[in-house]
Amino acid sequence: MENVNNVNGAENNKETVKRLRKSLVMAIVGMIFFFVSVTGVTYAWFTASGRAHTNVTPMGGIVSDGDTNLLISTAENGPFDRECDLVSAGDAQALKPVSTADLESFYRVIMQNKEGIAVSYENADDRVDSDTFHGTVYLKSEGAPCNVYFNGEELQLGSDAQALAAMRLGLKITNHDGSRTFVMRLDDLGSAGTAESKATVPAAGIVVSGISGSGAASYVSDPAVNVSDYMAQAAGNDEYTAGANELFSLDADEVASVEYWLYLEGCDEQCVNQVQNIDSDIRLAFAGVKAEVAK
Repeated sequence: MENVNNVNGAENNKETVKRLRKSLVMAIVGMIFFFVSVTGVTYAWFTASGRAHTNVTPMGGIVSDGDTNLLISTAENGPFDRECDLVSAGDAQALKPVSTADLESFYRVIMQNKEGIAVSYENADDRVDSDTFHGTVYLKSEGAPCNVYFNGEELQLGSDAQALAAMRLGLKITNHDGSRTFVMRLDDLGSAGTAESKATVPAAGIVVSGISGSGAASYVSDPAVNVSDYMAQAAGNDEYTAGANELFSLDADEVASVEYWLYLEGCDEQCVNQVQNIDSDIRLAFAGVKAEVAK
């Protein structure tokens, strides 16, 4: 009888061991699945073609001592001309999602939860020149003062609705008034209403302004304004009239620096997979309108 009990006990022990092994395997599989779900990040990117360049049109208006020209250069000391090539500060071949509130600090998401909502970020300042299209041009008003706007007829930042909805154009302009920063929304350059959307941050209309030591984000309202609000109005014959808002003003023969960033705003709901591998020509175009001189 004792032998039978021993056999039954051994069988029970084997079943217990099998159940424990099965539970352990399922637990490990569950942990792996959870880890992948939490840490997986979906990246979107945008590729700029090699034909990127910038263009400046003559400013509208005639002054008493002759024509006034808005000129451009990639160097502060010139030479200045009507157009120049855009020169990126880095080797960016494709735009990658980053987020910024002020163009001073940039952040990128490194962890999402299983719903695809960002839960952890890292500082991306050292990646700006590889993940954004970043550079500087210099504008000069030759002969007389002028107010500077975008030239909407020549400005080219792509035509794909998804890319235009997800991208931002950042500008840091330094002239006699000091420095001024713009973050431009590009939706109104195309049919952005057809772009696909997916929430990847806790609320709509926010961007990352900072992160804690653990990578948790501090969010603020998206500061972006519409690029179309800063365009001169074409009046024909290479002349332009004032738009709703000027970018900045130039004194006669003054040189201003325009640092620019073209980037994907990672917190934007349209910054999803559909914006991957989109090619585009890039052209920054400015127009000058003669400034009224006080008598």
